[in-house]
Amino acid sequence: MGSLILFILIFLLLSAFFSGSEIAFISANKIRIELLKEQGHLRGKILSQFYEKPREFLGTMLVGNNIALVVFTTLMTKLLNPFLIPVISNAGLLALVNTVTITVVVLIFGEFIPKTIFRVYANNMISFFALPLRFFKFLLSAPTWIMTQLSALILKLFFRSSDEQATQTFTRIDLEHFVQDSFEGDDDDEIDTDIFKNALRLKEIKVRDCMVPRNEIVAIDEESDIGELVQQFDQSKLSRILTYKGDIDNVTGYIHHQQMLKQPKRLKSVILDIPFVPEAMNVQDVMNQMFKSEKNIACVVDEFGGTAGMITLEDILEEIFGEIEDEHDEEGYIEQQVSDQEWVFSGRLEMDYLNEKYDGLDLPTGDYNTLSGYLVMTTAKIPEEGTILDLEGYQFILEKVSNTRIETVRIKKILNHQPE
Repeated sequence: MGSLILFILIFLLLSAFFSGSEIAFISANKIRIELLKEQGHLRGKILSQFYEKPREFLGTMLVGNNIALVVFTTLMTKLLNPFLIPVISNAGLLALVNTVTITVVVLIFGEFIPKTIFRVYANNMISFFALPLRFFKFLLSAPTWIMTQLSALILKLFFRSSDEQATQTFTRIDLEHFVQDSFEGDDDDEIDTDIFKNALRLKEIKVRDCMVPRNEIVAIDEESDIGELVQQFDQSKLSRILTYKGDIDNVTGYIHHQQMLKQPKRLKSVILDIPFVPEAMNVQDVMNQMFKSEKNIACVVDEFGGTAGMITLEDILEEIFGEIEDEHDEEGYIEQQVSDQEWVFSGRLEMDYLNEKYDGLDLPTGDYNTLSGYLVMTTAKIPEEGTILDLEGYQFILEKVSNTRIETVRIKKILNHQPE
């Protein structure tokens, strides 16, 4: 009896081992395993071989689990029958009780518990059991080969599907999981983690989300004289200025401030070609296009072909690294809380950002991103400097306004405001 119980426990543990290893193999991070291999660790080399032929490994786990379950079921039946036969005389009922009992034990101790543990600690478990897994892969290689070949034949004959080995590839999810696991709990590397994640998410960011909007573009008509261009560079402190023919919807290129060292006689002689990109394009593709064309600026067009804005390589890099300052950047945005009921902000600040940072603010949100965009959309124009607007329980005082944008706004909360 003692030896029978021992063998039952052994084969139940084997079933749990194969079930858990299967889920750990699927859940483990392949990048971490590849790094172990490159660092010369034996476990990394073994596991890398498993991932090169995943069908064979999973087949081994399936064969091993089924063998363990068959033996476990046989031994459990042998253990239970002496206790059940005196109580249950009906053969059908006896078989049912045996089946239910064995199934419950297998589901709890052979499936649910081991799979939960192996999934949570997938990387550690798959590495710890690398050597035993290699042993069982060798031991069960013959039945596994027969099973995989039969499976491939059936798939080919009846479903016209090939069962070729999958190659080891690293997805963006693998990268994100690797970064998250590597830096978890390490405050010193939090910034590096954010930078890495931002780079991975570039394909999710549209050009319209980080471009310089149309009304803030500094541009000049290509028929203008050089003196006007010099004045534009001097006033704007920018390194590049767009050129257009007739109006801003007909952009013809751009001029870099270094072109002025050539002392050109005509503005047209220093115009450089500019690529055009749709505002719905993702910034990853735009950046790739910039690298190929060796340009670090592009004109953004809307669905009608009009100019929606412009985007630079710096704008894209800021999505990864955060705000980048260079010698041509203007001073930082103004953010000042005068009191619990009064604030002074730059018009370019985003509404969501202001609402999140300042507890007393609850500015309205809608089809606009910035404070300036909200005021322009509400008034359907660029209001004059000094304009006072009472909107949504707040008083907006436009303290500084240029020809193309609202620079600075003072906001005061209207006391005793009754919402409509």
